[in-house]
Amino acid sequence: MITKIKKWLKQFAFFQILNAKRIVAINRRRQKKILQPKENLIKKYEKYYNHKPDLTNPTRFSEFLLWQKLYFYKPEATLLTDKITAKEYVKKIIGNEITYPKTYATFDNAFEISLSNLPNKSVIKCNHNNGYIFYVEKKSDKDYFIKNLKDTSKKNYNFRTMQKLLNEMLKINFHYFHFEWNYKNIAPKILVEEYLEAPDLCDYKFLMNYDKLMVFYINSGRQFFERMDFFDADLKPLQISEAFPPSNNPPELPNNILKMIEIAKKISKDYPFLRVDLYTLNEKIYFGEATFFHFAGWLRFKYPENYDKWMGSKMKIKPEHMSNNINHK
Repeated sequence: MITKIKKWLKQFAFFQILNAKRIVAINRRRQKKILQPKENLIKKYEKYYNHKPDLTNPTRFSEFLLWQKLYFYKPEATLLTDKITAKEYVKKIIGNEITYPKTYATFDNAFEISLSNLPNKSVIKCNHNNGYIFYVEKKSDKDYFIKNLKDTSKKNYNFRTMQKLLNEMLKINFHYFHFEWNYKNIAPKILVEEYLEAPDLCDYKFLMNYDKLMVFYINSGRQFFERMDFFDADLKPLQISEAFPPSNNPPELPNNILKMIEIAKKISKDYPFLRVDLYTLNEKIYFGEATFFHFAGWLRFKYPENYDKWMGSKMKIKPEHMSNNINHK
């Protein structure tokens, strides 16, 4: 009953805004209260995975992710995480081998956005978190359609409501939710970006240990029935179910999949773990984003049971990184 009531309330703008304010309040309390992130993360790990982490000699995927949160720090990671600066950062590495979704505008305040300065179709989101991602289709300067791409209800948002929600998100320091240090020093902004139009735009996510591909998966059907289809480094389908189940039949891989893997290797080569997200559309490869902590370090695999250990067996930490165990808060 409570779930049904919440679902019903979500259709109202006031509830959306109140919920955003609640998230901001939680974020601020965490900034003030949690002074020892290492101790907090280890306790949370033990509770979530039901065993103590081995951070001296990690053997599980989850332990490697926790180790990277606590003991690895590279300031360039902030540039790679920021959805605005990431494009230029990757361009320095890759150059014009891939395409980057166009950045139409950036704002410090959502109320600076007006329909008159938007293209006919665009995506509007914050650069420093993974919350609301709005698709805006402008039919005229007074007529528009807005939906949150992370909301499967297809609810049409009011333009003013969108602005208010984005401004609430600007108040959040995303670091304090899961202590992902790469978010801590990002200057919050709003990004208006090119909308990549396709019937079902698939997201290719490459899980990398430095420049070594462990596995990758195809994220599809996100507006209807989301699916995650895993493949190994030899392009063979894997029987893995994580946050969402696999498709009944493995999807066909694009012709440029090997090129995508090479690009992911170049972007990730300096990091113990990095998930590189790419798209392919009309034979072009687009950069999506880079994620340092898969699902913030809290894995959601359903099968196989040994997924955590199996993934960990594919990973290593370079000696020079292992010897620099300096806790970064």
